[in-house]
Amino acid sequence: MELNLVLMCIPTALLGVAVAAVFSFIPGLHIYNVIAFTMMLAFAFVEFFAALDPLLTTSFILGMVVGFSVLFTVSSQFFQPCDDSFRSMMMPHERFLYEGRGYEAVILAGFGSLIALVLIAGLFPFLTKPIGLVRELIRPHVYWILGLVSAFILIGEWPKDHGVGKTVRQRLADGWVQLGMGFFTFVAAAVLGMFVFYNTIIPVESAFQSLMPVFMGLFALPSQIMTVITRATIPPQHFAGSVDAEPHDLARGALTGTVAGLFSSLTPGMTPGPALLVAGHATASSGDKQFIVGGGAARVLYYIGALVLFFMPDVYMRRGGAAINISLFFVPETVEQYLAVSGVIALSGATALWLLPRYARFCARTTQRVNYHWISAASVLLLVAMVLFITGWRGLVLMAVSTALGLVPNFWHTRRVPLLAVLMVPVSLNMAGVGHQVAQWLGFR
Repeated sequence: MELNLVLMCIPTALLGVAVAAVFSFIPGLHIYNVIAFTMMLAFAFVEFFAALDPLLTTSFILGMVVGFSVLFTVSSQFFQPCDDSFRSMMMPHERFLYEGRGYEAVILAGFGSLIALVLIAGLFPFLTKPIGLVRELIRPHVYWILGLVSAFILIGEWPKDHGVGKTVRQRLADGWVQLGMGFFTFVAAAVLGMFVFYNTIIPVESAFQSLMPVFMGLFALPSQIMTVITRATIPPQHFAGSVDAEPHDLARGALTGTVAGLFSSLTPGMTPGPALLVAGHATASSGDKQFIVGGGAARVLYYIGALVLFFMPDVYMRRGGAAINISLFFVPETVEQYLAVSGVIALSGATALWLLPRYARFCARTTQRVNYHWISAASVLLLVAMVLFITGWRGLVLMAVSTALGLVPNFWHTRRVPLLAVLMVPVSLNMAGVGHQVAQWLGFR
């Protein structure tokens, strides 16, 4: 590999980090949506990008993924205050925001991101064979692993409130309404996932983004809609010079996030949410700080780690939208390419972590100058416009149905994690070899 090409990858990757920093300001946006938008521009100027070395385009996408993985939660931290009248529980980072410690929460998550980046860029190159072996061991068992995680999610929906009704019937109804809506959310999301996998209405030319309107509707838009109608007030934030965290909180949080990140990156159909839920129980983690650190590590290991598996010798696992888009123009062939990718990730990660505290202070000060309702309203319009541009009016229809389902947890005080059945159930059924039969039974084939 030529030295000049490797050196050119550095500013290209940093440009990707800069683009990610701009888009990370939009709460609710997902990195794969940004990549989809970028790929559409690449298709529009295909002659220009065809003249570039594929490794340069790959470095740009890597920079975007790394930058977004580290920075995208900052806008959610400051621009999406929780209204507990619409939520079953308040997450730790939301409590930090109301205590004026949102900046501290960002730094704690950044510590988890640092641990994950060190593992990916510094340790993974020495573990290619063990990781490849683990992948081969997991592959035949994915269907029942996802099934057990799904069962764990459903069990976790057991009634959390026995009700305040005056009669036994009223108390029973109070207890079961939350449980029932959690089960309904899981089943409805699973059916929606089967429909999208087997009979999507997205046009053929946009089929590579068939899940985009679904995930926008299930997760991004409901969060923004609830933020628009909430009446919460964001207090002034304190920019602490240090973080009050015990070493064991950082270590246990990093351990939980590492387990969750590896689990989600190596297991098709798994995402950081349920993986972190399972890993938290498996490692007996507790406390807000451990949760925040674990979340930062898990997200980075999932987004970046799953992408790195595509370049890793002995693995070459194409997982996630970024890897799928890169595979359209670049196929890794040598160890040198993987080492170059690891270097790009290390440099991009260092840049993103350097930006993180400055980015957090900028977002925190923005909440004191601009009403967060306007930020969320603009985000809703932008997300809708992006779905319309990429997937057309059919994508809007699919997004509208998904948004209605995504709002259910907010109004019935259930968790949002059952919504991930949209991905876990179809993948589990397909890996078990019965997906076609179930789709046929549902009338989707």
